[in-house]
Amino acid sequence: MSKVIAIVGTLDTKGREVAYLKDLITKRGHKALAIDIGMGGKPSITADITAEEIAAAGGGNIEEIRASTERHRCSQIMTAGAIKKVAELHSMGQLDGIIAIGGASATFAGTAIMGALPFGVPKLMVSSWVAVPTVNYFGTKDMTIMHSVVEAAGLNQFFKNVLSRAAGAICGMAEMTAPAPGAEKGKPFVAISGYGYTEKCVTYVIQALEERGYEPIRFHATGIGEKAMEELIEQGLFAAVIDLVPSSITHAIFGGTRIAGPERLEVAGRKGIPQVVAPAGVNCFVRALDKLTPEFKARKHYIMDQHRVTIRMNAEELASIAPVYADKLNKAKGPTKFLVPLRGWATPDREGGPLYEPETDRVFIEELRKRLKPEIEIREIDAHIEDRAFAQAVMAAFDEVMEGRPAGD
Repeated sequence: MSKVIAIVGTLDTKGREVAYLKDLITKRGHKALAIDIGMGGKPSITADITAEEIAAAGGGNIEEIRASTERHRCSQIMTAGAIKKVAELHSMGQLDGIIAIGGASATFAGTAIMGALPFGVPKLMVSSWVAVPTVNYFGTKDMTIMHSVVEAAGLNQFFKNVLSRAAGAICGMAEMTAPAPGAEKGKPFVAISGYGYTEKCVTYVIQALEERGYEPIRFHATGIGEKAMEELIEQGLFAAVIDLVPSSITHAIFGGTRIAGPERLEVAGRKGIPQVVAPAGVNCFVRALDKLTPEFKARKHYIMDQHRVTIRMNAEELASIAPVYADKLNKAKGPTKFLVPLRGWATPDREGGPLYEPETDRVFIEELRKRLKPEIEIREIDAHIEDRAFAQAVMAAFDEVMEGRPAGD
């Protein structure tokens, strides 16, 4: 079945390249729509959605934009207009995939435009700029990035080769598009945050959820993974949340590497979604090996690799962050339970391990207990977080918070 694929580009500078890509997509039996976000001058080919239309949709005028020296402001107008146009196409069922090509400016704009589309819409950015390590272009979105290696300009044999593969990629993705998550009635989704230090627990919980008729959706607690989880919770996709690793809050306070934004641990509560929370990683933060100062080297720490050194927090620091966690949890309108594994909160934090220090963890729990509203139970489990007994306790708490709610299929 023929698909509709949008091509985003600056047709004043990349007209030939967009035309070549459009022809490749058309030859595969699909309809290609060229969307012009160019600001520099007249386009070299005819757009399906013109720069004039894009500027107007963003609240501007293309002639004024072309005459302006305020590049940043004009780019914002064009990006906003393109976001509006592709959203309209998608809402009318006239967009099955989107691809953008270009250098630095087009990559910033193209990824922002794609990022406004929902999960499941195929998105491909072809750029000579995506290898720059200081920019995270895709954020929390399901976007595919293709490094063109050569400059994304000119129809030389190298870039033609890149565009040919890009055309095949976006067409293939559009052809294989599945229904968006939640579009079809099925098993209720349950979000789970986890990472390597909770792997055994997560594995057991996933199996138990599936046995109960739920579809578990796992998010890696990298910061970005948790942020994506919160965004999808906000969209109302999940029946419940099992949040084993809320530690990006600690990272945000102490300058760690995993930061998920100010709404971490708040969205499910605000929406009244049942949740079971555990403190994996809350008592530590992570720094790169080359950022390990003498002060941190003197503390208990565990070196995973050159990018990840887990540093143990002291009692004073844990006491200081407990009110932050309590404030976030207290916003919960739905049933919420906080489970504490008394024998350690992560793999290196087991008796005999390099980060084991239960008396320090007790400070956090007691401070949390003082501040949590009565409706939120703190349940202590005499087990390590990776022990089967703790995973069983998680599922028992899950069954309680879900009591009276529709069960899985």
